[in-house]
Amino acid sequence: MSRAFAASPETWVFLALGGFMVALWPGAGAPAAPALLVVLALAVAVTGLPHGALDPWLARQSGLWRTRRGLVAFHLAYVALAALVLVAWRWLPGPSLALFLAISAWHFAGDWRGHLPGAARAVAGGALLALPAWRWPGEVQAIFVMLSGADGAAVAEALATMAPWLAAGMAIVAAFALRRSLTTAIELAAITALALLLPPLLFFIVYFCALHSLRHLRHAALGADAGARRRMAGVAVGYTLLALVLAAVAWPWLARAGDALPVPGTPLAQLVFIGLAALTLPHMLVVMHAERAARAAP
Repeated sequence: MSRAFAASPETWVFLALGGFMVALWPGAGAPAAPALLVVLALAVAVTGLPHGALDPWLARQSGLWRTRRGLVAFHLAYVALAALVLVAWRWLPGPSLALFLAISAWHFAGDWRGHLPGAARAVAGGALLALPAWRWPGEVQAIFVMLSGADGAAVAEALATMAPWLAAGMAIVAAFALRRSLTTAIELAAITALALLLPPLLFFIVYFCALHSLRHLRHAALGADAGARRRMAGVAVGYTLLALVLAAVAWPWLARAGDALPVPGTPLAQLVFIGLAALTLPHMLVVMHAERAARAAP
């Protein structure tokens, strides 16, 4: 594979946004400018939600459903998996968080499928999540405690403990990538730098919105003609709007449901994060099936 820096569009967006954020970030502990937070929120709405909203389309293309009855069954299974995550998180918050992070690491590692072997991708995905816990232990622990109580603190400490080893592994993986894809090596180096320079949530938003989500959307559109791309855009927009409407309708009920969470009385943001985690499991399974079907296709 060529070592030329033939960067994809999402690579340039990721590097540009990451550099922009580092240049603007006023320092550890200082609040981000409100206008910047608005921009980041819009970025999540524009790239993050459509990234998952294409799941019905991917499921159709990979053979998970073919008929209207199949579409209904797909939606029921999708919602059931999300509900299963919510129930598990209610009764086993610590293990649920740990399992979610492990699955997320492997899912994010798929960004370099075709450029890195499985073990190298696993190291990169693990480092992506562990490096912020090493550099910003207080911030990561606060987020995890909000999600899973005291168990969340233990998960954050475990990540911080593994982080130096994963950082060394990331350096080795990036050096290995130089032999196959200069673009991949640069992306891994940029992820490492941004994880250490930006507070955890800002780092994750930059990575998730600018690299992971855009790459997922671009790959989904590869090989599709103009008509198929218009239909894909309609699916993405439609399901994104549906998700926003459902969130708005459910908001009053969610605001009264705080006592049912692992840490009663924590901010409402806890509900949002756990809700996103619940949707991530079926999304990952759909993506894995679509990738397996694509590899099996003649």
